[in-house]
Amino acid sequence: MILCKKTLECLREMINEKSEYRSGPKLVQFFNDLGFSDSYGQGFPSCWFFTDERLAKINGTPALDQCIRNTFAPVNFVGRIQELDLLIKEFNQYLAFDK
Repeated sequence: MILCKKTLECLREMINEKSEYRSGPKLVQFFNDLGFSDSYGQGFPSCWFFTDERLAKINGTPALDQCIRNTFAPVNFVGRIQELDLLIKEFNQYLAFDK
């Protein structure tokens, strides 16, 4: 699946802040689980830039599907299932335009 720019921006917000706050090291781990081999250190770009760059690289690949699954994994929302439902509902509004 290929997502448009606005949907990728929404996904970035979900990954970086809305599903849980991910600092630079957590973002590196998140994307390394998808096949990247980054490290966190001096000169690391802003979190939003890093996430945008990684999402652009996986857009249209099977890794994007896995990224979405990891972002909305129910195990990360134990005790917050209603919050998960709201985030999925919000993201689905963007997905509707990407068919």
